[in-house]
Amino acid sequence: MAWTTPRDWTGISDDIVTAAMLNVDVRDNLTVLSSHAHTGAAGQGVASMSGLTLTALGSMTFSDTENPDAAGEVRRNGNDLLFYGSSLVNLTAADASAGTASLRTLGTTSVKAAAGDHTHTPASEAVGQNEDLATVTSSETTVATVTATPGATLRSWAIWGGVHPRDTTDTYTLKLYIDASVLETITGVTGGGAGNTLKDLAGFSAGLAVSAHTVKVTAQRTAGSGDSICDGIVGFREVSG
Repeated sequence: MAWTTPRDWTGISDDIVTAAMLNVDVRDNLTVLSSHAHTGAAGQGVASMSGLTLTALGSMTFSDTENPDAAGEVRRNGNDLLFYGSSLVNLTAADASAGTASLRTLGTTSVKAAAGDHTHTPASEAVGQNEDLATVTSSETTVATVTATPGATLRSWAIWGGVHPRDTTDTYTLKLYIDASVLETITGVTGGGAGNTLKDLAGFSAGLAVSAHTVKVTAQRTAGSGDSICDGIVGFREVSG
């Protein structure tokens, strides 16, 4: 049985209303309404909003209720629009905690959005340096080293060093380290006597953890014989920003 659009009774004046008319317009339609299956057909309505489209909707107004407390709910509480997923999220709040969806203002903190034209100005936070010498053979030998701890998280070090092999007949490989990581390697370095300048090495290490870090320069004789004195210097400058 399906819904039947009722007739226009204003058109009946002298005619006789029959049982058949009333059965269709009243009895049968009331039966349909009392047992409808929510098919969405005219006069029957729908049990859910599945497949609903909002193409022509100009605006949607939420009633002012309490915060949502079940997964998938969206509610308005005062001027705030809130969504509940695994936890409550205020969709109209700005700068929520990191990892939580929200509106963001421009800035440089962990909960703000970085503007496309923002700049960083590095600041010098600390500096360390050490000079030393070592007797170098065919084994890699530490010439100079310095150890320090960054003053805060995510700071960076610009690291530099230099080695001066005194022996003019031998050849060396020089390395610059931070902890166990090699930042720079120079091969085929020939000693140049007491007046020769240092062979420079440089490196950079970003986002250092707050723990002790060691930077060093090493030397290793790769050609020649005997032992040779190598002078060394190593240092860093800690920057932030």
